[in-house]
Amino acid sequence: MDYRYETKDEARDFHRQRKAFVILNGTLEFLPEGTSMSHYEYCQTKGLSKEEFNEITRGYYLNGKTIFYKDNFIYDDEVIKNALQVLDEISNIIGIDEFDVYFGQLPEQEFALDYYYGKYLNGLIIKNNNNDGFRKDRQLWLNTLE
Repeated sequence: MDYRYETKDEARDFHRQRKAFVILNGTLEFLPEGTSMSHYEYCQTKGLSKEEFNEITRGYYLNGKTIFYKDNFIYDDEVIKNALQVLDEISNIIGIDEFDVYFGQLPEQEFALDYYYGKYLNGLIIKNNNNDGFRKDRQLWLNTLE
């Protein structure tokens, strides 16, 4: 099953709980509150093709964590850059000024969170500066964005 385009019925309950968003053309858009819609289903209503959908940064907030990814739940420097630009806006919209920031999920491991970037706290990003933020089984090196 390709989780980007197909949504299992049991995933719909999860979708209703999260505060999902996409970044389209540099603009943060939240999916309707409480929707069971997937990111892909939402983007179809915006006229995006599969190729366009795979390139956009998307994610969600749930239980003190904000997760960002693109394509098949992966991340790269562009996803990180896009995410860092909208953290203040996300905080304002959801009304929460402290949350952990993650990048990527691992569908093959029950959607485990991949990379712990750090904490957003009252407008500041407290970056995780040790290698423990990277999963030991991943070989991903990121450029410094600062």
